[in-house]
Amino acid sequence: MRFDGYSKSIKLIKNIKYFYKLRRYFKFAFIGENSKFYGWGRKKSGYDAIDLADKLSGEFRLLEDGFIRSVGLGVDGARLLSVVEDDIGIYYDATRPSRLEMILSNYEFSDELLQDARWCMDYIITHNISKYNNAPNITQELIEKYELNRGKNILIIAQTSGDASLVYSFSDKFSTNEIVSLAMDENPGANVLLKIHPDALSGKKKSDIDISNLPPQIKIITQDINPISLLKHIDKVYTKSSGMGFEALMCGCECVCFGVPFYAGWGLSDDRVKAPNRRNKKLAIEQLFAGAYMIYAKYIDPYTGQNTTLKRLLPQINTIKNARLNQSGKVKFLFGFSIWKRKFILPFLGKNLKFISTFSKDPLKIALKNGLDNNSLVYIWGKKEYPKLQKWCDENGVLITRVEDGFIRSVGLGSDLTRPYSLVFDDLGIYFDTRFESRLEHILNYHKFSQYELEFAKKLREILINSKISKYNDDKDGIIASQNGKKIALVIGQVEDDASVKIGADGMKNIELIKQARLNSPKAHIIYKPHPDVLSGNRIGKVDEKEALKYCDEIVAGVSMPVLLDLADEIHTMTSTSGLEAILRGKKVICYGRPFWAGWGLSDDKKSLPRRYRNLSIDELITGAYIIYPRYIHPVNLEPCNASDLIFALQKQKVILNNNNMVMKFKYKIYLILIRVGQKILRNYLVKK
Repeated sequence: MRFDGYSKSIKLIKNIKYFYKLRRYFKFAFIGENSKFYGWGRKKSGYDAIDLADKLSGEFRLLEDGFIRSVGLGVDGARLLSVVEDDIGIYYDATRPSRLEMILSNYEFSDELLQDARWCMDYIITHNISKYNNAPNITQELIEKYELNRGKNILIIAQTSGDASLVYSFSDKFSTNEIVSLAMDENPGANVLLKIHPDALSGKKKSDIDISNLPPQIKIITQDINPISLLKHIDKVYTKSSGMGFEALMCGCECVCFGVPFYAGWGLSDDRVKAPNRRNKKLAIEQLFAGAYMIYAKYIDPYTGQNTTLKRLLPQINTIKNARLNQSGKVKFLFGFSIWKRKFILPFLGKNLKFISTFSKDPLKIALKNGLDNNSLVYIWGKKEYPKLQKWCDENGVLITRVEDGFIRSVGLGSDLTRPYSLVFDDLGIYFDTRFESRLEHILNYHKFSQYELEFAKKLREILINSKISKYNDDKDGIIASQNGKKIALVIGQVEDDASVKIGADGMKNIELIKQARLNSPKAHIIYKPHPDVLSGNRIGKVDEKEALKYCDEIVAGVSMPVLLDLADEIHTMTSTSGLEAILRGKKVICYGRPFWAGWGLSDDKKSLPRRYRNLSIDELITGAYIIYPRYIHPVNLEPCNASDLIFALQKQKVILNNNNMVMKFKYKIYLILIRVGQKILRNYLVKK
């Protein structure tokens, strides 16, 4: 079992358990030579670590929050995602050397590292990633309130009273009043603002600046605003030692320092306090960033708790940050959600959910009694129709959002009541009803795809193919024999009463699809794969085997879709999402319906799709369908995640399920039998009723 060292602090041992495996130090415990003792910066536990290392011939390690710490404030208990470790001093203590100073003074930065540093800096600025990632971006209303669009803007950055970075950075050489006066005198006619620290705004700590004594012309920003989004409107900042000063440098602002923070003394800032002679070289901002954020700091994956890199962590933080900031506090009314669906929707929508019974004769009346008004949010599962509700929403200006399974759903069928880890939320229509525009169609028609999105899509495409992860992932990755050079055509069966088939393929039957495949590929070896929901007996669409084999060469069940897609030369489908999975593999796809992925120049479409206005690349289609449109949650902690993190998690789930012991497999099979029998009994009861 891994063991890293000792600490006197129980709190520290608990808070950094994902970074280090520590034991509590007791006075009479046997401690070997060269043991490591851990403590927190210039706090008591830090001094204890130094003292123990000296007394017991060991080594000390001082820890602190990383520069991109968490999604949420540390004082509110937000999980720590980054720490720095220092065996010499600590980065904010300019009175003596630190490991960061040694890195910045002596490290030979490679071109590859600097290239990654530029990518990370650009991503941070583009997506407004900061230390805590809990504050919303600045709004146009606030830009106008603080007159940030009228001329030169100067920002004074307040810190928390007694903060260690103030105590140890020679910040006592200038008073607050002097800094404020200099900011005004050096920038006559400029718009001068003061930003309060988020910990002070939350009431958990005191500010180092007494705002009651400030000149009246200084505008005090009282809102908690994302720092990067604010700095994009600032020309120059004044600070003692705030980390926001370095973020200002990244955003291209001038930075005046009245202390010696880690980024001062390297030729990038206007330093009013002389930095120690140890800082004896000039650095490019990429070098300073690489040293501090990429070499000095350590990071963990927010889902698995495993070590990770900043480049991988940044998109994860962005996903969680945006999901939390976009989560509305309004009351949400949900229609058409069966009882089993109600539990899984919580991680996607948060609190204040009111479910209206699917058996109600007058859902609108019940919703109004429960407080539905024009400030509420309304969600409907799938394509279920509620004419009275629709009319009320239209009259009261309430937007309806339709919800459905995403395209990377789970390990197991939805009809077996397996929790989905991906859902789509559509405020225009729903992706499978191509009679009307959906949010996905709007994205694919008009979205301007960014470099980051397309870069991620390219990687996601490789991950999807190599992982053999599909929508349901319930079949094994079996082996199918090739056909001695004969072209293989895969025909994908669907649920015949599914809305995507009834609407998008005009009610086409699976047997008709098989016949069309033979007609269009008369010399091919045709494989027909029935839909897993049909095979399970949960849904409609079974084809008589003898009839099917008149037109196809074999019927395959129990083999995963990715294996079949890799084998096939061409795919025939009505509206199946497997058509999209075939496209991303570069396969020829013959489409007999109007699915969301057709009509973009990537498939052979047998039906016209006049609302599809442009051709797309495969990566653009992937970006719209897998990255922008759906929402994902991680199976481990149900936190918002991106598609690649979900794929890796589903891979693990699939391996565990396939390699499990016989008892677990037997229990799972019994569960499936009970679920399927129960659904049949319920359906028969509802039909008779």
